[in-house]
Amino acid sequence: MKVMFTGRHVEISEALRSFAQERIQKMTSYLDDLIDAHVTLSVEKHRHSAEVSLKTRSAEFQAGAETDDMYASLSQALDKIETQAHKHAGKRVAARTGETVRTPGPAAEEA
Repeated sequence: MKVMFTGRHVEISEALRSFAQERIQKMTSYLDDLIDAHVTLSVEKHRHSAEVSLKTRSAEFQAGAETDDMYASLSQALDKIETQAHKHAGKRVAARTGETVRTPGPAAEEA
């Protein structure tokens, strides 16, 4: 798996690279055959945004986040990707076993 980084108006430090690579590497335990990942970090005035795209054999995941801190933005985007990946993995298991996947909708949150 290769991880590509793009910095827009920001120099990507080695600490940011290792932070993102460690989090992405942890996802390989429940994602099937991660092909590549692309992390785009950008800064505009006080907004630090991070966009992450992961590609696997069976799916592609994308997420983005924007905060005042680059590490927080990157962490939020990776959390969103992790949520998508867990949901996808659950659907794959359910399809093999013949079960139905129940995800709580907006009505379940109100009750």
